[in-house]
Amino acid sequence: MDIFPYKVVNVRAFLQGMCPNCEGRITDERLVNRLPCRKCLRDSQIGELCYRDKSVEDYYQWLIQVEKLLKRNDTLKAYKNIVELEREVEMYNRFFKKIVGNNLWSAQRAWAKRVLQNKSFTILAPTGVGKTVFGSTIALYLATKNKKSYIILPTTLLARQVYERILNFSSNVDVNVRIVAYFSGMNSKEKKETLEKIASGNFDILITTSHFLTRRFDILEDKKFDFIFVDDVDSILKSSKSIDKLLYLLGYPSEVINLAMENITLKIKTSYFLRTKKKIPEDLHKNIEENSRKLNKFLSSLKPGCIVISTATGKPRGLRIRLFRELMGFDIGARAEILRNVIDTYKFTEENKLVNEGVELVRKLGKGGLIFVPPGTKDDFIETIVEMLNKYGIKASYVHSKDKKGLEDFIDGKVDVLVGIATYYGLLVRGLDLPHLIKYTIFLGIPHFKFTAEVEELSPTRLVQIALNIRELLSNKEQARLDRLVSSIRQYLTLLDQSKFLLLMQAMKENKKLTGPLGKIQSNIIQVRELLKRYFSDESIIRKIEEKTIFSIRKIGEKTYFLLPDAMTYLQASGRTSRMYAGGISKGLSIVLTSDKKLFEGLVKQTRWYSEEITWVELSELNLEEILVKITKEREFIRRIIEGKIKPEEMKDLVKTALLIVESPTKARTIASFFGKPSRRKYESLTIYETSIGNYILLVTASKGHILDLVTDEGYYGVKVERGRKFFPIYTTIKRCRNCGEQFTDYPNDKAICPKCGSDKIIDQYDVIDKLREISREVDMVLIGTDPDTEGEKIAWDLKNVLSPYVPALKRIEFHEVTKYAIEKAINNPRDINLNLVDAQIVRRIEDRWIGFVLSKKLWNKFGKRWLSAGRVQTPVLGWIIGRFEDARRSIKTIFRITLENNKVFIVDTVNLNSKNPKEVAREILEEGVEISIIGDQITEANPPPPFTTDTLLREASARFKIDITTVMQIAQDLFELGLITYHRTDSTRVSTSGLAVAKQYITEKLGEKYYNPRIWRKEGAHECIRPTRPLDLETLQALIRQGVLQLVRPLNKLHFLLYDLIFRRFIASQMPRAKVIRTRFKLTGPNFEKEYDIISNVVEHGFTLIYPIPLEEKPKEGSYCVIDVKHRKLPTVPLYTQADIIQLMKERGIGRPSTYAKIMRTLLERHYVKETKRKKLIPTKLGINVFNYLSSNFPSLVSEDRTRIVEEIMDKIESGEINYLHALEDFYEEIRSVEEKE
Repeated sequence: MDIFPYKVVNVRAFLQGMCPNCEGRITDERLVNRLPCRKCLRDSQIGELCYRDKSVEDYYQWLIQVEKLLKRNDTLKAYKNIVELEREVEMYNRFFKKIVGNNLWSAQRAWAKRVLQNKSFTILAPTGVGKTVFGSTIALYLATKNKKSYIILPTTLLARQVYERILNFSSNVDVNVRIVAYFSGMNSKEKKETLEKIASGNFDILITTSHFLTRRFDILEDKKFDFIFVDDVDSILKSSKSIDKLLYLLGYPSEVINLAMENITLKIKTSYFLRTKKKIPEDLHKNIEENSRKLNKFLSSLKPGCIVISTATGKPRGLRIRLFRELMGFDIGARAEILRNVIDTYKFTEENKLVNEGVELVRKLGKGGLIFVPPGTKDDFIETIVEMLNKYGIKASYVHSKDKKGLEDFIDGKVDVLVGIATYYGLLVRGLDLPHLIKYTIFLGIPHFKFTAEVEELSPTRLVQIALNIRELLSNKEQARLDRLVSSIRQYLTLLDQSKFLLLMQAMKENKKLTGPLGKIQSNIIQVRELLKRYFSDESIIRKIEEKTIFSIRKIGEKTYFLLPDAMTYLQASGRTSRMYAGGISKGLSIVLTSDKKLFEGLVKQTRWYSEEITWVELSELNLEEILVKITKEREFIRRIIEGKIKPEEMKDLVKTALLIVESPTKARTIASFFGKPSRRKYESLTIYETSIGNYILLVTASKGHILDLVTDEGYYGVKVERGRKFFPIYTTIKRCRNCGEQFTDYPNDKAICPKCGSDKIIDQYDVIDKLREISREVDMVLIGTDPDTEGEKIAWDLKNVLSPYVPALKRIEFHEVTKYAIEKAINNPRDINLNLVDAQIVRRIEDRWIGFVLSKKLWNKFGKRWLSAGRVQTPVLGWIIGRFEDARRSIKTIFRITLENNKVFIVDTVNLNSKNPKEVAREILEEGVEISIIGDQITEANPPPPFTTDTLLREASARFKIDITTVMQIAQDLFELGLITYHRTDSTRVSTSGLAVAKQYITEKLGEKYYNPRIWRKEGAHECIRPTRPLDLETLQALIRQGVLQLVRPLNKLHFLLYDLIFRRFIASQMPRAKVIRTRFKLTGPNFEKEYDIISNVVEHGFTLIYPIPLEEKPKEGSYCVIDVKHRKLPTVPLYTQADIIQLMKERGIGRPSTYAKIMRTLLERHYVKETKRKKLIPTKLGINVFNYLSSNFPSLVSEDRTRIVEEIMDKIESGEINYLHALEDFYEEIRSVEEKE
């Protein structure tokens, strides 16, 4: 454990209501030292903790010592809750050590904390973490507390083993516990006696198989258990009756179960309305509220037991599985099957040499292999392979559904390698979790789907698969029709139960027409079938399929066969070599032998879609002997873990428990989904996702943004100022009104209501903190993964302060993209909080508060409107808009719009009216015509644009898509949180090595090596440009979403796709060569004017323009032209600013930051200082002009552009550690006080 001496740190702030003991005010320095406030524990007593015998060695001991002092002071309150849980776990740990011989491992400690708090949950943990040992020992420990436990196992063998182990455990600690077990193999007398004990309740621990629960529930139904442990019994999770039985045994009456089930059904109906974007009926909301109220009333009066479900696959079925969430607040998750550590390698060889090559490889690699042949391979051919292997002394066995004996022999060590067919549901492809045995896989040919052009034979699933893969070859109209049909089929298929699916298949086979919903899906399937039949009868489309898709086409006799790589089967099968265990993910080796280059290229492409980390290596480049030595050594280590032969010191910290806190719920869900389908626990408004990543059992949740802000009713506008110019911000939790959306920190007159509308429906971040504290107590470490900027650092600091007393260790992790690789790298490289960044954010917030409050009061007094506000940055920005508005008014002149006989239109602002009426000049132009003369053509090089930064993205997107910058930022935020782009608040154009790899893969595959021209753009800094995280263009992204390969945690809309496409193309263009273009200059001459134009008329050599086209204008022909229309208007020649222009100015002039650009514009619009025209131009209001004139003339030292820029520079220097933040605050304090005192 870490050592916990007292750390002397500067007090930076006071936090209201955060004392872990009395819930009073406390300093950050006390919190990070896991101490209560000064009222509870005097400063003079800290020395006793710090130096007494220097014996404070771990977190628990530190808590015990603090508790003793609080007891002595008679001030012990909530701190005892922290200590009591740790004390109880320590008691169980000593009990465990007596039984097992070593201390609890980290995961077991976390599980114990939950059980001891009567919390139900799922264990989705790797092999060797000690799940069964935990279930057995905690049941024994609870028995010493007079609590009943029930352990359910999948087989008689396991039930007998657990029974014998618990008997042995109980003898080690000399406790009198009644242990009863029932399993097959007992004689009739033993069975009778055991059943009598069970019926009479004469036991403390009951051990049976799941079969007993199903068949003999009659003698259990009147029993109530305090703890139920379901150990790897997935059959229970697939049976609705078994789920009900478990709930009865935990103490839930049928009335409560039925009410919960009714609520689940109502919520499913609500989800349907949300998904189909239909209005939710009012009575549906009311019914859910009423049901929930009744359910909560029942649950508050019950004292149910807790259940722990340890599941290997975590694939429950049916609606009733949702009862666990509705009644106990947790979901069953699923282990990740694509979480792998495999060396993927290949070799091209002739078809007739595949088997010989494979056998030679097996001879080199030895035992522990799985050999896969493609689907459709004949049994006798497979038997030939087995015979060849046996001939060379390799004990091999062919395993299939009718003969599974070889698998048992493999586990027992009687067989060296297994041979099977590579199909998705094959015995060797799924479900094998033998990390101590399986080392490598060899594929004699690529796993694939094979079908003919006779589409009548194909299942609906296969039809959909084919349709999605040939979609890109069709016209837009045909694509739209196919998309509509495929979407409908997939949606209906997922809702069909087994009986209806079989009915549909039977009707399709017999050409029987169905009605209702089944009739609709049948009709859609037939339409897709007819479309595919038409496409496959067209030779030109078949040629396109071979040229442009991942299909490989083969002619066998008279028939044409289409082969489609089966990436999921490959990943599942090769994944048998790489399994999670207590300490990580085992390394495996996968070798693909193939003669089909086209099919292999398709496999490579598909596997990269599923996991960006997969890299394919040619077999000849590997040192097989060296790899095999490492793999074999690791298998031996895993074997020793499973057999319990690893010494405690070898197991130390192999699997840790950690809570990862991010800001957004979407980001939390995205991160958790990288590692499988996470289990979920609900803590009121907070959702906790739990998953396993090998060396960590990871809990992921969200703080939902900032948790603390300055108070308004104390100190100098929320800052305590002490002698010697010491400044201490006073923070309290942020509140938000559900009714009107108002955000605030202090309740009016200590009443828990909204200060704006008076509603008592308030969301308080204190509730989030409270739940985070509760979860933190379960884990070894809290990892804070808030955004990688100063605001994110301040949130991280706040979280560290409020959570420190509740967890042994807290660390900050930083990632600039939400990808599996980036998250794993960040978790493995935690750091401390950067206090320079925190100090800068503290100063920025205080300075905003002081200026805002002081100037706002001045405005209120001047204009009599209490909703007016002012800020250091928004005021000069308002000035720019006013200045440009005045310049535009002064620049108004007559502009002519001239249309020529060829319908070309020219805008001319150089007409000399010579005191004539514009109508008269227009008539002259119409009568006399115009002349075009070419000045010259020049071939020039056009440079690609740099990748986006925040300001350039806001400018480009708002201009292109005609949307405001707040919307652009929100869409970019969504794309970042979904893992599609890197962090979107950045002023850097730097491209990382990961970014270069993304560009290289896309450009070389799509356009060719010559178009890849890597550029870093800007070397310095830790931040990066805004770029895609994977080499997926818009079309590929949409295809992967349609196919279900890419499953995002929330749907994307049209704007998401537009913005992603813009970011993607801009980034790829930035890594491509320059283009050569023709610039044409020409002159338009007419009555009273001549005007020169400079256009790009052609591209002579493409580069980046292939991805990011330059707008071209047609080169005009020289000569005289008739004019067919002339219009004139008085317009400004100096254009009004748009939001995009303002963002660019802010960046150029060093005012504002990427995180504040949109907020500043939003404030100006919301305060009605500025309004936006239909053409998105910004115009100051009369109020805005008056406010600016008042502020700029009376308080120029605060709101001038120069002073604002200097303040930004000061913030930068605080961030880099060049300036002490207190000195900066002192200067700002003097400045603002002088302004405040000014009449």
